[in-house]
Amino acid sequence: MENISNKKVLNIVTLCIVLIIPFLKFLSLNLQMFGVINNYDSINPAVILYISVPILLFIYIKDIICKKRKLDIFDYIFYALLISGSISILFSIDKSIAMLGKEFRHEGFLSVLSYYLLFINYKTNGDNEDINKFIKLVIIIGLINAIYSIFQIYTDFNFISRYNKDPYMASGLCGNPNFFGSLIVTALSLIICKVLMDKKISIKAILIIILLFIALINAQSTGPFLTLILVFILLIIFLRYKRELVLKNVLVMMIILVSTYIGTFCINKYVFNIDRWENGISGLNENLETGGNGRLTIWKNSLEIIKHNSITGVGFDNFYLAYPNPKPETGTKLSITDILFSEKQEKKVYLIIDNAHNVYIHTLVSTGTLGFIPFVMLLFLTFVKGLKSKKKLLFILFSGFVAYSIQAFANISVIQVAPIYYIIIGLILSIKQ
Repeated sequence: MENISNKKVLNIVTLCIVLIIPFLKFLSLNLQMFGVINNYDSINPAVILYISVPILLFIYIKDIICKKRKLDIFDYIFYALLISGSISILFSIDKSIAMLGKEFRHEGFLSVLSYYLLFINYKTNGDNEDINKFIKLVIIIGLINAIYSIFQIYTDFNFISRYNKDPYMASGLCGNPNFFGSLIVTALSLIICKVLMDKKISIKAILIIILLFIALINAQSTGPFLTLILVFILLIIFLRYKRELVLKNVLVMMIILVSTYIGTFCINKYVFNIDRWENGISGLNENLETGGNGRLTIWKNSLEIIKHNSITGVGFDNFYLAYPNPKPETGTKLSITDILFSEKQEKKVYLIIDNAHNVYIHTLVSTGTLGFIPFVMLLFLTFVKGLKSKKKLLFILFSGFVAYSIQAFANISVIQVAPIYYIIIGLILSIKQ
């Protein structure tokens, strides 16, 4: 045991989190699809996060004691997040949910604490080798999801699980097109940034980009798709300023992305189909008019919640208890982004809003200004560090950070994707310049 370093333990915990959690989620979905279990949420993948907390906490404390390192601003941000989260639990509507998380979501304080511990531990222990390995890992995870999404869209195999609300929207192993889009746009931004700086573009990199982009197109999740366009433009400006941009690669990338989009559009007639698009817009308008699940309506109602809980918030995963949802005495409550709806439900199903569909607003609702301020400080300092960096490795990581941060304005945090974001933050902060 003495030969097992903190770094090795951290790497093992990381692999368990980023690999086993999505696998358990995917496994439970398939078990429900084949009738083995009645409810996919009977398998709680967040248990991996719960178990990781004491291990990650031990690594953090041991590092401080053994290395006798001085605390810095990020340690204090970590403490502020820890304290504000604890206070949020005390003032939460349902303390049990605030600690362990709501069913189907499981992003209570323990889960979020594991994210914080990942960032602070990688900030302390990360190095160039870790960055290289993690970039490859994220791209591999994205590719596995992308390959599975190909089977979802272009085959009729019964053993392939599909997104029940719309089988023509790819969801990969994530179970939901929006969550899938979050993962793919992050992985895609990493590889695109690398290609824009390479003197010579490899065929392997081109094939990876094409496959990931096809997956993103088939997901038909507007937020991640628009994020990719914005990140691509920002990368050109950023890398040009840093004098690392290879201009001919910009043209090559544009040809690849445009031709891939046109090819996918021709093959998959459901991708941004005009009729489906018009129905989506009219549906959005109806939701807004009736106070339904349109994002603008959710954000507006979320701001009302913030007004009454501005300091401490309503508690982690307590959003749906504070939101003006219907209050049925009986029946099953499922959120509008729940992954799978069982056609065999005996009870009536009520759709509820359990997330702000904006990570920043949701954080403010959950933890109030006490938790929101250190959270935004962490993101701001990470952004500044990436902006000032002079290393290509950091540019690649920074592109993934920016991509996830942008799509988070219209998406939600989920346990199968969010840990990747916090590890990226920790690795960006780990490099001393």
